[in-house]
Amino acid sequence: MVQNRMIPEPCRIYEAMQQTPREVHFVVEAPKREPFRPEPGQFVMISIPGIGEAPISLAALPGEGAAEGTFEMLIRRAGRLTNLITRLKPGDTMYVRGPFGRRVTWEKFEGSNLILIAGGLGLAPLRPFVQRSLLHRELFRRIDILVGARAPEEILFKEDLASWSARRDDVRVLVSVDAARSTWSGRIGVITTLFDEIDADVEDAYAFICGPPVMYRHCLRKLLGMGLYENHLWMTLERRMKCGIGLCGNCQMNGLYVCQEGPLFSYREVRHLKEAV
Repeated sequence: MVQNRMIPEPCRIYEAMQQTPREVHFVVEAPKREPFRPEPGQFVMISIPGIGEAPISLAALPGEGAAEGTFEMLIRRAGRLTNLITRLKPGDTMYVRGPFGRRVTWEKFEGSNLILIAGGLGLAPLRPFVQRSLLHRELFRRIDILVGARAPEEILFKEDLASWSARRDDVRVLVSVDAARSTWSGRIGVITTLFDEIDADVEDAYAFICGPPVMYRHCLRKLLGMGLYENHLWMTLERRMKCGIGLCGNCQMNGLYVCQEGPLFSYREVRHLKEAV
């Protein structure tokens, strides 16, 4: 089993769309060696032989946001490997292992209000949470989607945001940027300034947070002050994952293996870890 999970599978790229100058949105053939049924919050290991391997969050799941037999990722150009991957075109091949990470029972969130909070690149891993909640809209109450970016040109998945905003079934999308030119007519301010506009009953709400580490402390403090329970606050902690199966220990935090026991955690599970929050 371990050996099979360490062997990457060649998967064909169907689409490669430039989202921003630094980010490319990929639609990729799903691995076929084993049933590929990922859950929101999970990730895959992507590689180019002879170059390296990196963990990448899933931005859409098969049969939900992505077509059956495919999955989606958003990859930022940041180093040698991702520079090469973001140059790949439809018809090219990338190598995939996974999915990896904790499979959280989605049913525990049903019947509640959802607050989905994404900062910057964090909108990519949070996107499957939004897509699943909208696909099964009848199972949830109010849905608030809060998105923050450094500047208007760095806002990701703008078509999705427009589509979600157009819904009339108690779904609200709030977007803010840290700074903008005079042509921007939207909200300006850090993402926590949006929290005052949340109308949901927070005592019956689950919040999911994904974004840069610096954002977590401020979001958690604000949400806890609003009355959310510690076990209703969930966050993704993608920390230095290398193997995906808990062998290398690179992602370990005080005995907790992020790649196996996460990367999705409730605040109650990790509140004692300084590295986490």
